[in-house]
Amino acid sequence: MTGLVGNTLVLLVLRRDGLVRTSANVYLSALAVGDSLLLIVASVVVYPGHGWGWWFDDASRLACHVTRPVLFTLGTASTWFIVGFTVERCVVVRFPLLKLRLCTPRNAGLCCGSLLVLAFVKNIDLFFLQDLVVYSDSGDVTCTATLRYRDYMNNYRPKINFATTGVIPIVIVIVCNWAIIRTLRRDLVQTTARDSIVRHTTFMCLAVSFAFVVCVFPAHVFYVTIPNWPMPLQDQFDIQQCLLLLRYTNHAVNFFLYSLTGAHFRCELVALFRSFIQRGRATAGVVRSVTSRVTDMLHYRRELDHHFEMHLNEHC
Repeated sequence: MTGLVGNTLVLLVLRRDGLVRTSANVYLSALAVGDSLLLIVASVVVYPGHGWGWWFDDASRLACHVTRPVLFTLGTASTWFIVGFTVERCVVVRFPLLKLRLCTPRNAGLCCGSLLVLAFVKNIDLFFLQDLVVYSDSGDVTCTATLRYRDYMNNYRPKINFATTGVIPIVIVIVCNWAIIRTLRRDLVQTTARDSIVRHTTFMCLAVSFAFVVCVFPAHVFYVTIPNWPMPLQDQFDIQQCLLLLRYTNHAVNFFLYSLTGAHFRCELVALFRSFIQRGRATAGVVRSVTSRVTDMLHYRRELDHHFEMHLNEHC
């Protein structure tokens, strides 16, 4: 719930005039929407299973074929939205002459759309490799890989995920962040006349990308090494719970990272809250005015009824 509220506030702040019409706005909006959808799907698919042992994808064949591809697609897209935002900030900082031609809202929108399509293509195999399987010894029905593709799902697909949503994005993020930090340190020594909004947005990018590396990489390492790392099932489950919590925390903390590192974001956030307060006061004023008018009308109606009754009594 905290992550959903935070991502909603991010979207509201990004719609304000001080932050709209920039390429960074497009990436951050796409990331907020992707994170929110992922948290919603995870709250339906993942959390009930780990908390109470009830898995949504075990409910029907349709749920089995759809839920995990959607969940993995959202996770992959959110990961690469961060990569796209980081690369965009690297271009803005390292190659300022190219930013006007490359770092436009239109190009950012095309990039986010392409990343979403590629994320769907990367996970489209999950629609066909899983099905409801009935265990003969217990009679339990579970959504899992069919026998034909079980070796691929257990041994090869984790490595593909490790490469496409772990190693490659993290390497790109680390290299771009190194280039950004080096340029910022050099420019800080040479001049202080840089655009403050660009600098603050870059700080936000650094915070988000570092949080991504810290929260996501351990889970990828665990899922790749667990087949060759024998341990009790309870220990494996406990570690998986901690890594899962850490991974989904990455999709819920961006609002706090933006608030801590982005001075311009904080200013727009304060302005947003002030507008909420002003609207609340205006609404309260309208309510009080309407209530006062209704009260006056009722009082006037009572007086008319009273005079009418007195007039009837006099004639009677």
